[in-house]
Amino acid sequence: MEDILFIGGDKRIVYAAELISQTTGVCSLGLGDSFPPPQGRYSAIVLPLPFSRNGVTVNAPLCDSPLSLDVIAEYAQPGGTVLSGGSSGALKELCNANRLRLLDYYDSEELTLKNALLTAEGAVCLLISSTDCALCDCSAVITGYGRIAGYLARLLREFRCRVTVTARSPAQRQAAMLDGFCALPTELTGLASQSAELVINTAPAQLLTEEQFAKLRPGTVFLELATRVDPPERNWAQSAGVSYINGSGLPGRFSPKTAGEAIAHRIIAALR
Repeated sequence: MEDILFIGGDKRIVYAAELISQTTGVCSLGLGDSFPPPQGRYSAIVLPLPFSRNGVTVNAPLCDSPLSLDVIAEYAQPGGTVLSGGSSGALKELCNANRLRLLDYYDSEELTLKNALLTAEGAVCLLISSTDCALCDCSAVITGYGRIAGYLARLLREFRCRVTVTARSPAQRQAAMLDGFCALPTELTGLASQSAELVINTAPAQLLTEEQFAKLRPGTVFLELATRVDPPERNWAQSAGVSYINGSGLPGRFSPKTAGEAIAHRIIAALR
């Protein structure tokens, strides 16, 4: 296999690149000094997970300067493959314009499930460190009941935390009830949250109004796990005496080695 170029990423991608480098040559851009810098063009380029946080630049927290998405075309061989953690219209357009094959390695149930569990584990770590109360003495409201919410609800229950799930989807509410949780319609999120110490949002939407947010108990922890741009709850938290926590990228923060190796296995399988 020819050398692979990794562009951007956090510690997860460092571990992924280290594992792949045991059998394949690896270069990197915007990933620190662990690997040689790029020289020439590459038939395979790996972008991070998520590949971008703003749709304009590559997600590269270990790089001192922003990396435009255009850098992909600069280093990719015509007809090469771009392996990306997620996709967008802009990335697809760039790859089409430069005759590059785009593979979304996150479009894998195996990797999605592993990432969801690692996110839930990281969320528990954040919640433990962000409240003066033990989880066994807390009530939590979780919005949504997808993969992450399901894992998180079950983990919190192991700590004897009292969990209520609110979800718009009847199927998600049914799944939560079958797992033994109290499940309510989304419209009751505000009411349920008034008596909770922990409110965790996994739905990519604003489910609390400013008025409802102001009724949360002072000291309540609000953990945002959904990917959202400028959520209004961030600004409402200070005046309400609520602790707002941005929970993005938790696998990279709390379990980068495990998460990175899972990404590496998916990349290796995609390139076969």
